[in-house]
Amino acid sequence: MFYFCDCGAGADPGCVPGDDGADGAAPTSARRTFEAARSAFNALPAGGTVALCRGGAFTVSGTRWSNPSCRADDRCVVRDYDPGGVDPDARPLVRALNGSHVFSLEDGGDANHEEGYVIANLRLTSVDGGGWAVFAYNDVDDVRLCHLDIDGFGIGVHAAGSNPPEADSDGENENIVLEHSRVTNCADQGWLGGCSGCGVRYSVFDNNGFARAVFNHNIYFSGSNVGVAHGMFAIGNDLYRSAAVDGVCAGTSLVAHGNHDGLLIEDNFVHEDVGAAGQGCWGIAVDTGYASAESFVNVTIRGNVVADVGNLAIGVNACSSCLIENNLIISRQPYGARAIAAPDRPREANDLPMNAVTVRNNTVVSVTGGTGIAVGGDGTGHIVVSNAIVTEDTASAWNCLQLDLPASAYAAVDNNLCDYSTAPGGEWVDGHGDLASWQAASGFDAASLAADPGYPSLQGPPWALPPGSAASPLVDHGHPTLSAPTDIHGAPRDAAPDIGAWER
Repeated sequence: MFYFCDCGAGADPGCVPGDDGADGAAPTSARRTFEAARSAFNALPAGGTVALCRGGAFTVSGTRWSNPSCRADDRCVVRDYDPGGVDPDARPLVRALNGSHVFSLEDGGDANHEEGYVIANLRLTSVDGGGWAVFAYNDVDDVRLCHLDIDGFGIGVHAAGSNPPEADSDGENENIVLEHSRVTNCADQGWLGGCSGCGVRYSVFDNNGFARAVFNHNIYFSGSNVGVAHGMFAIGNDLYRSAAVDGVCAGTSLVAHGNHDGLLIEDNFVHEDVGAAGQGCWGIAVDTGYASAESFVNVTIRGNVVADVGNLAIGVNACSSCLIENNLIISRQPYGARAIAAPDRPREANDLPMNAVTVRNNTVVSVTGGTGIAVGGDGTGHIVVSNAIVTEDTASAWNCLQLDLPASAYAAVDNNLCDYSTAPGGEWVDGHGDLASWQAASGFDAASLAADPGYPSLQGPPWALPPGSAASPLVDHGHPTLSAPTDIHGAPRDAAPDIGAWER
């Protein structure tokens, strides 16, 4: 292990600088500069550590951190240490100047395989608002980025592509994980990139993407440079103020484009303030955005709370065998919205057809007009069951469901509940009138209910919308075989499952 301590702008008053002429083998003989730390890291043996002092403040010079000796099962580490005499909670501050990156995890030229890095417990900031905090390129695998505070860059974390690979390389980054971190005030993207096994979990993204509407985001999962990205994930994150141009959200908070298999989006809180989200401020979108062919297979969007975003909370297209379940959607913006839409936009002819989309056990509450759940436009084998939908709208058009394909395209539509009693001209299904008319015309929704679910309160956050009592029409009226096996909190459902995201 090698120790480093610099005391630049922003350092704790008790910080004591090291000396690059020292051996760095102990806190009492720490070296000083970030450049010396970078050089030491690049020469570490597998399992080695570079430690930066808490309370210290470092300035970036060189940016390339690359070490072929590190291993996924014996990782090289950059982390903090307590030198004594400073605030023990003051993580090392690393300042990037003149638009530079902080950690460029890449070798030069054609790609050689590298793996096994940990970067933890640091504060990374850009003084002038440019550069990237972490950049992964040229076949870097098995990287953990944890307990980082990333602020003010162009891009927080960029998992990019590769130059042509050498013989030891597959030219693909894999298993790059950002966790337990904060990414704030990054002008372009909070996270940008697509790679197998990569993702973000238990992190906060706030006010990223403000430099441009529509195309900037808190989290942007792009396609992999080698084809399909397998097993990407966003789990347990808090996403707020996405692409807030002039203070108003103007871009999707969590978006995925490209080609993905096994993408998991679970337990995230995606939210905006009422009055601070434009209609294009979508919540979660797994959909096409490129001229090249795109596809999404085996996607799961589960257990998320999406509140007060733009005119779409959750949307997919070009999605096959995709599951949207146990989500809570709250819509209180002053315009109509769709809670769930499949497809959310038309696909191109070269994109994957949308087949076998299942939308089940979601809870939707809207105070304005629009559509609860729309599934149609493309494909067959779709399932829409056990969803609870409520609108409090009194002035606009409302559809509980929009199902515009022939009946043969739906494997099941049943055991849903919708309360649209206050909506003038409200319909159970767009163009089909009330529930009874839809049942007679389609044969679907035979066990569905047009009823007040009896929620004890619609106030939040936080929102909790389980059935208010055993007498609620939600209780035991979900689909007996096609409902989600667990509820929004992972509790198992019984043999007579409830409608909506909660099981009583």
